[in-house]
Amino acid sequence: MLIDPRPRSVLRAGEPVTLTAREYAILEYLALHRGEVVTRTTLYEHLFDENDDTLSNLVDVHVFSIRKKLGRDLIRTRRGQGYCIE
Repeated sequence: MLIDPRPRSVLRAGEPVTLTAREYAILEYLALHRGEVVTRTTLYEHLFDENDDTLSNLVDVHVFSIRKKLGRDLIRTRRGQGYCIE
């Protein structure tokens, strides 16, 4: 997999993968923090306006969608801690 930040594009096996802006933001953030566990709260704060106080499972939904497009094993869930790309 190749993430290109300039055009905000992702290639998998040489083929472009279409991600939404939020999916790309999550993937890019996790890739920049590769090997580190990133909490859902941190991802939520990275994605949404600080004035948005809704608590939801939007991060989980976006991670599920990324996994569907790029493979289940790309993003690991650390139960009770968050997500990581190893």
